[in-house]
Amino acid sequence: MGEGRLRRALHRLLRSGAETEPEQDPALVGLLTGSRYAGLPPEEAELSPDRARAVMVFILDLTEQMFIAGTEMRAIETSIVAVAASYGLHPLELTIVGRTVVIQYAPRDREPRVMLKVARTSDNRDLQRAVALYRLVDDVVNNHLDLSCAERRMREIRQHVPLWPWWARMAARAVLAASVALQAHGTLGGAGLAMGMLVIVNRTGWVIARGRIPGYYATFVQAALVAGLGIVALHYGVVSSQVYASATAANLVLLLPVSSLVSLAQDAITRFGTTAAVRLVHVVLVFLALFAGIATVGVLTKDARIVGNAQSVRFAALPILFALPAAAIGAAGNGLAAGGTLRLLPFAALMGMLGIAVRTLAHGHFDLPSSLAVLIAAIALGTVAGRLAPRLRLPPGALVTPAIGAALLPAPAVYRSLSAYTAGIPGTGRQLFSALITTAAIGAGIVLGNILGAKKELREPHEPDQNPQEE
Repeated sequence: MGEGRLRRALHRLLRSGAETEPEQDPALVGLLTGSRYAGLPPEEAELSPDRARAVMVFILDLTEQMFIAGTEMRAIETSIVAVAASYGLHPLELTIVGRTVVIQYAPRDREPRVMLKVARTSDNRDLQRAVALYRLVDDVVNNHLDLSCAERRMREIRQHVPLWPWWARMAARAVLAASVALQAHGTLGGAGLAMGMLVIVNRTGWVIARGRIPGYYATFVQAALVAGLGIVALHYGVVSSQVYASATAANLVLLLPVSSLVSLAQDAITRFGTTAAVRLVHVVLVFLALFAGIATVGVLTKDARIVGNAQSVRFAALPILFALPAAAIGAAGNGLAAGGTLRLLPFAALMGMLGIAVRTLAHGHFDLPSSLAVLIAAIALGTVAGRLAPRLRLPPGALVTPAIGAALLPAPAVYRSLSAYTAGIPGTGRQLFSALITTAAIGAGIVLGNILGAKKELREPHEPDQNPQEE
């Protein structure tokens, strides 16, 4: 009899322990694995219907703004889950298809609530917005920011105006074009021509955009302008073939959908296949517009060697002592053009120098193929960004994005493939495929580097910022 009472007492004790054990949401645990929020437990709180709706609206607003800022998909997903866990919105299910986000909150014994939002935006980067959103999520998760304060900061982010005027961003973009031209074995004259081309192409694109004309036609006209302006300068003897080739290469590579190509590789690797497919359609259309624009100019100028003679122009890497400052200046300019703050620009310059140094070392000193050298440089950039980002309270993408355009883009390969196409030289497809592989390697390397950097960061205790004020 005593044994029976003891058995019943143990059963009640074990059952009580099982009932009081907090319910874990497998979706939250699984989706945060490998991120800096890994192991974050859901906040134990019973949400009222109004509170749950307010949290869901905030999460959808956060998602939309992260899309506008150009944040990578994996970071968007982990931010959604981390914020939902911090505000007690669990069990949670979510799906991201293209730029549409659907979230479902289904608490026990209550009707589930489903909400969605479509972010109608492009693949452009807004580093100022990205930094503000990164810090907002960090404060919600690590500093337990109240929902009302978070909503106020979200309204401020939604209403923010560009940090730099349009002419400053255009000038910074022109500096980037000059940097790329110099790295394509250009001269100071080629850098100047590249800057002049970019200003004309930039303003033309702005006029076309004002007319609500689809981007395909804008790229078509801009590519034709790049080819046409170069031909005019070459035809009248204003520039040499080398100057012309380096300036044209710089402007052509800056017309590429680099952000979409890099994000495409990132999304495909991090299992966002549908979004990667959407980006692929955009990338294909942009390349078709580039080829069509250049081919049109080629038809109109049959006696001119459009985009130069690809076989006679020699692209040689700059000596490292000249390549480092060129990449630093280009990365700083790229960071400013993307809306980066003054505090971010020195880090952008350093990352640009790191990228060109690793790429030059791998390709020039170890004789590795260009695509492999770019992959190694991208891994280095991603690792350093993943390591430094939490300490600087900056998203890894804000550190990496400026350096991509300044140090890793395959400008000579793009130039050669387009010129071979217009000149009817065999092997055009292989050359273009090589350029695409090199560009896609950037995304693959950055993803791996971010994982390596985050893994190291996760092994150390994270100290929440005690003064989470925006800079």
